[in-house]
Amino acid sequence: MKKIKLSTLLYSLVITMLLASLMSACTKDDENNNDDSIYAVYMDENDEDYINFGTFEGFTAGTDWSVIEKIKMPAGADNDGGWHFFRGKAWEDKEGDIAISISETRVHAWCSAPVPGKAFTGWVSIIHEDTFNADQWYTICFQYNSTGQQLELYIDGTLVGQEDMLPMDDSNNSNNMFWGGQECAPVHNEGEMYTETSIIMFHQAWLQRTLSSSEIAAYDGYIAPESALFFATDIDASSVSDISGNNLNGTNGNSPEFIIIE
Repeated sequence: MKKIKLSTLLYSLVITMLLASLMSACTKDDENNNDDSIYAVYMDENDEDYINFGTFEGFTAGTDWSVIEKIKMPAGADNDGGWHFFRGKAWEDKEGDIAISISETRVHAWCSAPVPGKAFTGWVSIIHEDTFNADQWYTICFQYNSTGQQLELYIDGTLVGQEDMLPMDDSNNSNNMFWGGQECAPVHNEGEMYTETSIIMFHQAWLQRTLSSSEIAAYDGYIAPESALFFATDIDASSVSDISGNNLNGTNGNSPEFIIIE
């Protein structure tokens, strides 16, 4: 029987352990860097969770535009219809502000637009009343056709409301765009979004063109990069980034929860 030196055995054992440790580390790195999970972000009104995407000057700029999103109301929340996203600031409305809310009984979409014949802006709203269920995904599209001067609201691919509206020039609008709720304003005791609400956001995109009814119906929570894309989200395990190229990445406020949905 061939004798094997103890030093040789120890050397082989050490090499084997080093290789195993290296392979384990590589596997963990691969797992961390190749997370195929699909995320959404949950913002709780009780915690005043929010994400701030900064200013969106020049989005409307007197042209066509659309905002499309996939969202749902959390089970067990109040779901009382506070704004779940708001481009604006409480009590300081500016031309080009845009907001949407959803409750169990209605969807309300809103803009701050010029008032015909006046030197100030006013609210233009589309409200659609229906039954909306918690823990169910909805696609909402709010868009504007500047040629026909028509504001439109679509829910799950169906046109549910229209309003006449003059084009908005938001070139001087420095209000931020938020998801969720923020700190209270000291005088009115309300956040920058007027109200807070609990919401789960899967995706949102802002385009400087209108979407066709077939595009809205086919929307699955992703809009591919194109020249008209102003803002589009990519949600990972801890943040929301913008894939449009405009670098409108989100800054988390308080404790939004990033949840795996697939």
